[in-house]
Amino acid sequence: MTGGRQEKAKSTSGVRGNLDEEYCFPNKNVASLVDAKEAPALLISPNGKYLAHLGPSGLKSLQEMSEPEVRTAGLRLSTDFTKSFARRNFYISLQIESLPVKPDTISKREKFQVVPENIERRLLHFKWNSAGDTLAFCEFYKSKVYLNVCLVEKKKLIRKELRLNDTLCSPLKWIDTEKILVLKAANSTRTPPQRSIRSRPTTDFHDGKEAKLAPTFQDLIKDEYDEETFTYYTQSQLAVVSIANNDGKSNLICNDIRRIPPAIYIDFDTSPNGRYLKLDELPAPFSRMVSYKFFARRTTVHKLLAHNNNKETQYKGEFVREISKLDADELSYSAYDARRKGRRSCWWSEGHGALICFVEALDDGNPNTDIEYRDRVCALQENDAFTKEVEIIKLASGFRQMGVLETGDLAIVTERWWKTKLEQTWLVYFKGGSPNLLNKTQVLLSERIYEDKYSDPGNIQYGTSRTGTKCPLHIRKKFGEQDDVSLVLYNNEGAGEEGYIPFLDIITIDLANLENISSRSSSNNGSAFNIGDVTQIWESNHEAGKFERIHAILNSSGSTFLSDDDSLRVLISQESPEQPPNHYLCDLKTNKMSGRNAVRITDYEHPYPAIKGYSKHIIKYSRSLDGVTLSATLYLPAGHDINDKGQKLPLFFWAYPRSFKSASAASRLTDSPFRFPEIIPFKSPLVWLTLGFAILDGPAIPIIATAGDDPSHFNDTFVEQLVSSAEAAVNYLCSDLGICDPDRVAVGGHSYGGFMTANLLIHSGNLFSCGIARSGAYNRTLTPFGFQREKRTFWDAPEVYAKMSPFFNLHSNMSPILLVHGGDDENNGTYTDQSVRMFSAFRASGVVSRLVVLPYEGHHYRARENVMHCLAETENWLRKHCIDKTQNELISETSNERSKI
Repeated sequence: MTGGRQEKAKSTSGVRGNLDEEYCFPNKNVASLVDAKEAPALLISPNGKYLAHLGPSGLKSLQEMSEPEVRTAGLRLSTDFTKSFARRNFYISLQIESLPVKPDTISKREKFQVVPENIERRLLHFKWNSAGDTLAFCEFYKSKVYLNVCLVEKKKLIRKELRLNDTLCSPLKWIDTEKILVLKAANSTRTPPQRSIRSRPTTDFHDGKEAKLAPTFQDLIKDEYDEETFTYYTQSQLAVVSIANNDGKSNLICNDIRRIPPAIYIDFDTSPNGRYLKLDELPAPFSRMVSYKFFARRTTVHKLLAHNNNKETQYKGEFVREISKLDADELSYSAYDARRKGRRSCWWSEGHGALICFVEALDDGNPNTDIEYRDRVCALQENDAFTKEVEIIKLASGFRQMGVLETGDLAIVTERWWKTKLEQTWLVYFKGGSPNLLNKTQVLLSERIYEDKYSDPGNIQYGTSRTGTKCPLHIRKKFGEQDDVSLVLYNNEGAGEEGYIPFLDIITIDLANLENISSRSSSNNGSAFNIGDVTQIWESNHEAGKFERIHAILNSSGSTFLSDDDSLRVLISQESPEQPPNHYLCDLKTNKMSGRNAVRITDYEHPYPAIKGYSKHIIKYSRSLDGVTLSATLYLPAGHDINDKGQKLPLFFWAYPRSFKSASAASRLTDSPFRFPEIIPFKSPLVWLTLGFAILDGPAIPIIATAGDDPSHFNDTFVEQLVSSAEAAVNYLCSDLGICDPDRVAVGGHSYGGFMTANLLIHSGNLFSCGIARSGAYNRTLTPFGFQREKRTFWDAPEVYAKMSPFFNLHSNMSPILLVHGGDDENNGTYTDQSVRMFSAFRASGVVSRLVVLPYEGHHYRARENVMHCLAETENWLRKHCIDKTQNELISETSNERSKI
């Protein structure tokens, strides 16, 4: 921060260092929460026999954050043909253990340290083969890239240096159990483009025939140099890597696929039968309005041919046909539910050997067109050389997803429409011994308002098929038998009046009688399901004060088929407010609620001893504006009871506004009183329990569409709803419960929550003593083509943009505000200059304010030095503007305790 500083920020007790002259640290308790060790990520093999533990890298260093980046087409890339490691997470160790076949063999587990912990090794793109005995992954180490393949049963790791390209997608996919399709960087031996002195001005032109608008994307292509740079770093060559076994030794052999030239591949995949390739590429010319995700796209199918040459298998591609060619998507931002014109979302049907599916908009992607059906799903079959379209289903709303059973005879298709919030799921049953796409029955499976969490029946669960595709798990008496079929449904929230209670259901459907059910009507009598018999077989142990979730369904059958007499083995986690999540193996019956014969397989310790003893409460209250019932999660520091009104606590209010169509959906509970808190260092407010604050985490701030109005106009009363929601929460805690001090209430938020913070300080009088706004956007005229859920442009609703913009409404009587922003924020609309300009406006208006710009940081802060300093600034601000002197003396540390980290 430079210029105009009138007062140095002197750190108060607890913060170590001079905030204006050096990187500083918060008090040691907060610092210990930043440095808490993360639990490993878990990845189960498809056969359920092995569990991979992936060691997270944790926070980065400033050195890592300052590594050179290439910025083009909305991307931030490293010079090693990868996405920038400063902008993403990776892993630094890998351990694999065997899982017990039976609970009584739990002590016989074997562990294999595949990659010891090493912060310099960056591990990514983990993929099990369909047999579940081999794990492939990428390793980026000292500017080199390796393809690693772990032969688990042999406890052997084989590596091959290979310059893989992961700039646009994961660079590896299994073809079968011993061959991997990979993307190699096509230009790794060439020097990158060099920017020359410009020989002419940069120009652009619009013919006025069609209005085009796009969000405020950053790092877009601006000139020929950016186009050349984008092509250089993203262009890839397809190759096949085979696991070879010669004389008892295993190694990896890589062969390029001939006759398929290098291209900019954004997706690639083999057909389930392994005979064909589907390639999605981004052809030139490239748009200068949008990021790469919305560039023109071309989808083609090629036959994958192999032949042996001198004991080595060679591969070549034979072009079959072009499936789809889409123009750049420069139009779909003007309305909700807008879609691309033409064939889109091409994919291989998981339940067929070689069947290409695609979606096509029947309204040309314009949601304002009055038409009966908006999308259709079609297929192209191998036996027709992918030329003859077969229509699978027409949808009245926009396509969302489709899954096909491994047997190929049942498709599950979901559609959704934003304006009505209606979600429908359909069953499409293909009859005949070999499923016939032309002989089908279509039935409505479920219908719900998707913003209403209480009506969510759960998601259909998937597994790995015999060919390695992801297909819905299904239960039948015999594989492929056309009678009853049961699907597995899991809801990882299970929202209800008591909070989140996850559950697992089995829904059984009589396929033989589907024709007797009307295909376009719902008779669910209040249930989300229109057909089928539902049996609940598992539920989180809410009554015992535990919160449980299912992380994986294990299946050793080698397919997604389960016989009706099988048990279902699941990996669950169990936690409580004082116990972190640990994992258990549990066997469930598929026809009734099962007992809890779980076996524990992890033993993670409490990672946050600095906040032990806190209490957690789900509270409800109503706002005065419209009487809507709201909820929030309240945390109290150790030694404080929710019924104790003796010592009134300072309160930290941390929130994020969300939009809703209905008041009932806005009133739903969105947490469990029994969940263990996850502390994300740069944005979790729970670290301030260490200062004696009561924490109101995620209080509901619903912005609800006015009854009868277009739901896209919910922001017309944004400020009124925002202020009323905040007043209701603060008044409930300070007046009704009487446990918090109304003179010591701080407000904070990140991104849209930072925007909220500035608005609340401006419009809510003296409700808050100070605010902390991180990475927000404060002048909505700088995002004139829409923002967040607002799709109207500035010219459509200038009064709404002005009223919602803190930049236009600030005044000198507002409470002090701390602005924090990443110096390289890549997020649409929240570029760093939003905070810089807002601070200039505060300073010019006489508002007590401070600006902190963290070098190298994007929208989420990742460097340990920057996170520590951000929290030191926040602590200093809270102590100075919210905690009074008596409270400060009560919680401050002695000088001997404040040793540097």
